[in-house]
Amino acid sequence: MSLCIAGSVLLVAVAACGGGSGEPTPPPPTSAVPTSITPKTPPPQPPISRADYQKALSEVEAALAPGFAAIGGAQTPTDLEGALSAVALNLDIQADNLEKLKAPQAVATPNLDLVAGMRALSNDLSTVAGDAGKQILCTGGSGLPRAVSGNGAHLFRLAVLGVATAEPDHPYAFGGFLPPGSPDQNRRPANGNLGGGRHGGYGQLTVEAGSGADAVVKLMQGGELVRAIFVAEGGTATVTGIPNGTYEAFYTTGHDWDDANRRFTRDCEFDRFDDPLEFTTRSLPDSIEYTTWTLTLYTTAGGNAATSPVDPGTFPGS
Repeated sequence: MSLCIAGSVLLVAVAACGGGSGEPTPPPPTSAVPTSITPKTPPPQPPISRADYQKALSEVEAALAPGFAAIGGAQTPTDLEGALSAVALNLDIQADNLEKLKAPQAVATPNLDLVAGMRALSNDLSTVAGDAGKQILCTGGSGLPRAVSGNGAHLFRLAVLGVATAEPDHPYAFGGFLPPGSPDQNRRPANGNLGGGRHGGYGQLTVEAGSGADAVVKLMQGGELVRAIFVAEGGTATVTGIPNGTYEAFYTTGHDWDDANRRFTRDCEFDRFDDPLEFTTRSLPDSIEYTTWTLTLYTTAGGNAATSPVDPGTFPGS
C-alpha cells in the first residue's frame, strides 16, 4: 500500500519535471477585438444673415465692374481680347466664391442659379474673346454689346431676377455691372472728309473702295493727321484742298465706323502704302499745276502700289 502511494507520488514528480525549464506554461494566445471609433460629425453650418449675403453680392459686383468697363473702353482687338478673357476668368472665380456661401434659406436655390448664370456668361465672354482675336470684333464698341447679348447674359439676368425676388420683403441688389444687350451697329458717315486735318492747298486725292467693307484712308505727316477720308464699300470719294507735302498713307477697312474713336468696330484690317504720296503745286502764267492721286484699295491688273499690314495698336488713331 505504501509502495503504491510512493509510486504515485513519483509519477507525479516525474510528470512535473517533464516541463523542461520549470517555468509555467503561458496561456494560449487570444485574438484582439478591434475597437470601432466613429468620428464626430460637425454640426451643419448655419446660413449667413441677409446682410452678410448682400455684402457678399456687393463685393462680387465691385470685383467685376471694372472689368466690364475695360471691355467697353478697348480700342484694339488685342486689348478687347485681353479684357474679355480677364473678365471671363474673374466671373468663374466669383461664381466659386458665391457657391461656397451658405446662403439664406429663401435664396439658397436662386444663389445656385446665379452661380450657373455667371458661368454661362463667362463662357459667352470667352467665345467673344476668340472673335476679337480673329479681328471679327475690334473694339469695345462692338465687343461689349456682343458679350452682353448672348444666351449666357440672358441666363444671368434671369438668375439675378430670381435672387432679387426670392424674399419680397428683402430684395437683394446685384448685376448692375452688366449693361443692356443691343444688336450690332452699322454706322456709316457720308463719303468724303471725316473732319480735322490740314487744309489750304490744291492737292486732290481720290479713293476707290473695294466691295465687302467700308474704308478710311488717313494721310499722316510726323504723327499728325493731314486728312481722313471715308469711303463706303464699292464707292469712290474725292477730296481737295490738300496742302503741299510728303505724306504717309494708311488705310483701314471694316464695318461700323465709330467716329468718336476713329475706328471700325468689326471686321477690321489695317494697312499702309509702302511709298509716300507727294503733293506739290506750281504756278504757271495762266494756271496752277497741282498733284492728284488715286488710291485703289483692291487688287487691280497693272497695279503699281505695294502695301504692308500695320499692327492695330500702331495705326493712327487721330
